[in-house]
Amino acid sequence: MGKKLRLDIINPDRTLYGANVNMVIVRATTGELGILAGHAPLVALLDPRPVRILLDEGEHEVSLKGGIMQVKPEGVTILTFP
Repeated sequence: MGKKLRLDIINPDRTLYGANVNMVIVRATTGELGILAGHAPLVALLDPRPVRILLDEGEHEVSLKGGIMQVKPEGVTILTFP
């Protein structure tokens, strides 16, 4: 695939996931969002749904209890509840 972006999923206690990925797909309160490298800056509230992570090896999911996502030029950070 093309360019990668950094994804960090954290809660107040620890880092749940951290890697360079191809794409992140989340369910925000306003609908589904797909984030690729170079995405415009964004802050979104997330529904309690799994985050879909696209990698060269396939797709991976991380379950969330909701949270907040911030997209910046250097990558995506998701702060979720423990």
